Order: sequence, then C-alpha cells, then structure tokens
Amino acid sequence: MKKVFFLLIAITLIASCSDSNSSNFSISGTVDGIKVGKIFLQRLQDSTLVNVDSVVFDGESDFNLKASLSQPEIMYLHLDVKDGTEFNDRLLFFAEDTTMTMNSTWDNFVNDAAFSGSKNQDIYATYLKNSKKLNVVYTDLVKRSMSLTDETRTLAVTDSINTAYDRYLRKKVLHAINYAQLHNDKVVAPYLLVSEASEANPILLDSVYRSMPKKIQTTVYGKQLSELINNAKDNL
Repeated sequence: MKKVFFLLIAITLIASCSDSNSSNFSISGTVDGIKVGKIFLQRLQDSTLVNVDSVVFDGESDFNLKASLSQPEIMYLHLDVKDGTEFNDRLLFFAEDTTMTMNSTWDNFVNDAAFSGSKNQDIYATYLKNSKKLNVVYTDLVKRSMSLTDETRTLAVTDSINTAYDRYLRKKVLHAINYAQLHNDKVVAPYLLVSEASEANPILLDSVYRSMPKKIQTTVYGKQLSELINNAKDNL
C-alpha cells in the first residue's frame, strides 16, 4: 500500500513538472519563398538573446514555434538563411499566452511581416506605424549631422541641428507617453515608456505609471519603469 501511495505521489510530481514546463505560447506561419534555412524563436535573458525553439526549412516554408510565458513579453524571430545579414533578418514582436501567426517573405522578412493573435502586438505595431514620420525626421537629422565638414560645421548650423533634435525628441517622448496612457491596461504600455520615453520628466512618467493597474505595474516592464522613474527622480 505504501508503495502504491509513493508511486502516486511520484506520478503527481512528474505531472506537475510537465505542466509547469508546458508551452502556453505558439507562433506559426509561412516564410514565402524560402527553400533552405532555419528560423529561431528568441528571448532576452540577462541582456543576451537566447534560442527558445527553432524550425529547419528544407523545401517547406511553414513553421510552428513554441515557448512558455509567465506574462506577455518581447520576443524575436530570427531567420537564418546564411546571407551575411544576421541582424537584418530579426523581428521584434510582443508575445503573449495565446496562439499567434506571422507570415512574411524570404527576401523581405522584416518589412513584409504580418502578425496576428496578440493584442499587445497589435497596439505596438500601430504605435510603430504612427511613428514613421518621426523616424524620418530623426534619420534626416543624422544624415545632416554626418554630412557636415569642418568648414560647414559652424556654430549656427550646429545650433540649428540641436534645436531640431530637441524638437524631435519632445514629439517622440510625448507620442510614447500619450500612447502608453491610452493603453495603460496592457503590458506594452510600460515597455513603450522604458524603450521610447526614458528621457521624459520622471514626474510625468510617474503619473502614467500610477494610472496603470497593479497587474501591469508588477510586470517585468512595469518594474523596469518604476526603477527608471526612481533613478531619474534621484538625479533631479
């Protein structure tokens, strides 16, 4: 009887371990045009990208990748086709405990990517789309600055570029803050403030942070935002 009892305990423990390690997130789709290559699902772990799952393409263009998530998080899809452009073939997206799809093409993997199935990803994608004009402004400012020579880099030109950059930065920060405030009940909100609005006045960031539900404040990105705010306040 004791043996049966201990056997049942062992089975229960094994089942519990299996459940804790089970995948609650999957992403599937097609990379149109690919013949040979490999796609990796990656996450950041201690500032290092770690492979979570992978699929080898060998004549087929479909894939299905899985992971275990404790909360919504930023993940990456890395397409390795041995073309020497490793970083150009990596997609950042918001994963959550659901089934997602991503369809793209082999020759334009990043720009042709279309995600579905994650509310946080939908919000993030719309934010990026609305940020394109600001990105163009930033790119033009960088080009202007890099094109200057010792002769053309006058005080007036430098001041003009710096003024334009400050104006761009204010718009960028306010765009992120407004968007985070609008979606303050989603994990993407604190992520946007940490990644896009870290230069903002900490009092303003704190106001948005306090408007977030407790379940958002206690996420990984909510904690990062809280730490950012506290550090910034200390330096005021």
